[in-house]
Amino acid sequence: MIVPIHILLCEADDDDALRIVARLLRDGVEATHERVEDAEAAAAALRRRPPDIVFSDYRMPALTAHDVVRLLHEAALDIPFILVSGQIGDERAAALMRAGARDFVRKDRLSRLAPVVRRELHEAECRHQREQAQAALRESEQRLRLYAANAPDVIFRCRMSPRAWVEYVSPATAAILGHPPEELRGDPGNLLGLVHPADRDRLERSWRSPGGEPLLVRWLGPDGTTVWTVQRVTGIRDDGGRLLAVEGILRDVTAQVHVRRERDRLERRLREAERLESLGRLAGGLAHDVNNLLGVIAGNAELALDTLPEDTPGRAGVERIQQAAERGGALARRLLAPAAADPPGSADPNAVVEGTAELLRPTLAGGVELVTRLAPGLPAVAIGRAGLEQVLINVLVNALAAMPGGGRLTVETGRGDGEVRLTVSDTGHGMPAEVAERAFEPFFTTREHGTGLGLCTARGAVERAGGRATLTSRPGSGTTVHIHLPEAR
Repeated sequence: MIVPIHILLCEADDDDALRIVARLLRDGVEATHERVEDAEAAAAALRRRPPDIVFSDYRMPALTAHDVVRLLHEAALDIPFILVSGQIGDERAAALMRAGARDFVRKDRLSRLAPVVRRELHEAECRHQREQAQAALRESEQRLRLYAANAPDVIFRCRMSPRAWVEYVSPATAAILGHPPEELRGDPGNLLGLVHPADRDRLERSWRSPGGEPLLVRWLGPDGTTVWTVQRVTGIRDDGGRLLAVEGILRDVTAQVHVRRERDRLERRLREAERLESLGRLAGGLAHDVNNLLGVIAGNAELALDTLPEDTPGRAGVERIQQAAERGGALARRLLAPAAADPPGSADPNAVVEGTAELLRPTLAGGVELVTRLAPGLPAVAIGRAGLEQVLINVLVNALAAMPGGGRLTVETGRGDGEVRLTVSDTGHGMPAEVAERAFEPFFTTREHGTGLGLCTARGAVERAGGRATLTSRPGSGTTVHIHLPEAR
């Protein structure tokens, strides 16, 4: 309570006015006062110095209590109004209370006045503080709505009890997730349905047991692209610890994820290059010995052919031995030369496929069928015959290893825009995505006795020729290697 207080006293009787002020002072209420007797003076006093409390007699010659209530309403002042009057009827007192009077004190019972004043001033102060708090809350909510409407992050609130319900989603969903916020409010399935299936359970668990830890989540954009966000969520609980709602933000980190993946890819390629350099030095040393051994095999095969008549049953096998030794020698000589010094050349892709298939068919285990589907009239490709044979042999051997129980191995050729396509497909066990991503890495293998160099070597030869090699695979559905080579000029 303000001490001293200021009173507007609407009273026509001087003696009654003095008695009211004296009684308040006697009961410990220090006050200044201004007395008025008509509506004009009352209105001027309210404008000049709004009082802390207003007293008024019920009826005066030029002013009534109802006039005072009306003046307070017109001035929009929340000031306690106390009727201090003589005997009036209950109906009149009730009507005035309904109009806005806070209490009624009879002039012959002024001992009640000080407690009423203290109570009303206290309640007025409480109302004032409450209004200030509400005004501050409204201002805060307006600032929050303004921030949420312009924030680059998605801001959301989901009520969890008594049933889950998305109460708010900020407009940033349109830019980040490709859906306006009104489509995502209400049933949580509207929002959760956009989450990548592999991440949905983790996201829902984070809502049911929010701990505040950041969570990387993938979302499916309307155009089929993947959007990456980091979620931070906080739980709102009651006094008993029951989860009432979750509030959180989703920050778009798609660009950062792509940058990190590209950096990781470049780092892997650097490691591959370093390992391949070491492999090249090792292979160069081994190639001399391998080339010498193949030379012995080819020489002896030639001597055998010179002594075998044309109609000898085993002559065809010896010819294949000679051919294989000569081709192996060519491959060994390529290992002796640095990659940058690959000799330029061109090759007929269909002829290389047919020759390689003919070479491999006699070595195929039972249950493996090798099929070729060759597009006619293909142009030559910008890679030497030995290089293309090296690519095909490595890819085919790798495919055969994926079909230990037999299956079909298919080699197809075709033509694209300025390039020739070779496709090698097997019906083996296939690979999960995380394995397929690493299939071309040097020394990466899932086989017990594999070296992990076949596909890596094939891709290196293709890329040196200006082409590219890719792979698609699914567990249980086999693997397909796609080789794209530029046409020879």
